[in-house]
Amino acid sequence: MTDRTRDMRISAVLALLSQRGELQVRFLPTVLGVSGATVRRDLAAMEEKGLIRRSYGKIAAARRGAELPVSLRRSQNTEAKRRIGALASSLIPARPLTMALSGGSTAGFVASSLAGRPDLTVVTNGLDTATSLMARQLVSVVVTGGTARPLSNDLVGRAAEKTLRSYQFDFAIVGVDGISPEVGFTRHSARGAEIDRIMLEQAQHKIVVADSSKLGRVHQAKIADVGSIHMLVTDSHANAEMVASLRKSGVNTTLVVIPARVKSNRIRLP
Repeated sequence: MTDRTRDMRISAVLALLSQRGELQVRFLPTVLGVSGATVRRDLAAMEEKGLIRRSYGKIAAARRGAELPVSLRRSQNTEAKRRIGALASSLIPARPLTMALSGGSTAGFVASSLAGRPDLTVVTNGLDTATSLMARQLVSVVVTGGTARPLSNDLVGRAAEKTLRSYQFDFAIVGVDGISPEVGFTRHSARGAEIDRIMLEQAQHKIVVADSSKLGRVHQAKIADVGSIHMLVTDSHANAEMVASLRKSGVNTTLVVIPARVKSNRIRLP
């Protein structure tokens, strides 16, 4: 089995833990449709990464709301992120310009959609973002210096901040971990939030990309107030009242259409 398939199973287990708090291990082979040996390997990997705690045939999340490795985030809400990335990239005018693009799973889909643009210079602190942008060898890519964060595969710290402050961007597109009309846009990491803040401050047009699961979440590190952002691109599963509140605050909130979830595809516990 591929790493992607394993990451999808791990994401499914984490989603169930967020709903239930704890799970009986004996149910997981049936729920996931794999063997007991595969489940044991998955749980060992999750425990090694500090994602779960195991005891007496049960598992629980190690820490509610903890930041997940970017490899796992890529397998969550993939269709929404793909459509968000395509729409956000279409907002960048077809002319020579310089833009900032953050790291993260949703920004990675923006990068994939921008990879065919020979008129762009993109400055990024995201190592995965840079790889996606360089796939077709057309975009001019500038990668900041800095200290690598393994959870997100991005660069943070003074070197990254210095690089970003040396530019004036036509556009900045950043991903976030939490969106609240009252608190603003937030991230798990204070160092990551500082990078995103600088990208937005240095840009003429400021865009946030985030799937609907981020709405209503608040994390410890604030990036910006909602009113300081020009546009939010999210998906049609977003809470309608929250979208209305964001729009009332002056954020041009655009929703990409995602087909309704099919109930029969949901993972159910016995």
